[in-house]
Amino acid sequence: MARDSDIEEAIRQAMLYDERLAAQSVVVSVSDGIVRLSGVVQSYRRALAAHEVAASLSGVREVVNNLTVEPPTSVSDGEIADHVRAALAAHADVVKEAITVSVSGGVVTLQGSVRDAWQCATAEDVARSARGARNVRNLLVANLTDQINDEETGLEIQRAIRRACGLSNADVRVAISERTVVLSGIVATFRAKEVAEQITRRFGLLHVRNEIRVLPQELAQDDCAAS
Repeated sequence: MARDSDIEEAIRQAMLYDERLAAQSVVVSVSDGIVRLSGVVQSYRRALAAHEVAASLSGVREVVNNLTVEPPTSVSDGEIADHVRAALAAHADVVKEAITVSVSGGVVTLQGSVRDAWQCATAEDVARSARGARNVRNLLVANLTDQINDEETGLEIQRAIRRACGLSNADVRVAISERTVVLSGIVATFRAKEVAEQITRRFGLLHVRNEIRVLPQELAQDDCAAS
């Protein structure tokens, strides 16, 4: 099992060589495989990048992201909202007329309804890129015109998860009831757990409960040896 100090050093080195994070003031601490990120970054995108880098490394069981976003230049809430609206208007895959954008304290809130889960995710991605945005609250609702077949949708989600890099042989199970998805099973990294949830959310269901356990491969092998 990887030591906390080794995980911490690996994360610091990975961020040092990542051009998005090399000049950012990110503080990393690790305890029992749980990574805590604190400090200041210049954009919401960079905060997400730090989270992704930490989550991708072996031995990480969870990432607590307490990073603060401080843009290098002051941007008013009105300007941020204008940036988001303009970006949505320029994006061919988003019907902007159905989306309401509001900003308070640099936090962007998206409300309204969109055609499907893809548009919902795309609109959030556009908002994350807006200059000055500190965070994004995505309250958009995907309109599902056809009644969902739980069993068929569950199989589609499972197939999509298994197509993802690093999850082809993962023990991930999917159960659906009343538009709530429950993910369970075991994966080797925290990043794999996150990817499984991200893939599931693209299907536009209302709620996702991620109960997947993170069990690094070396621990799984020890368990097998012990049995």
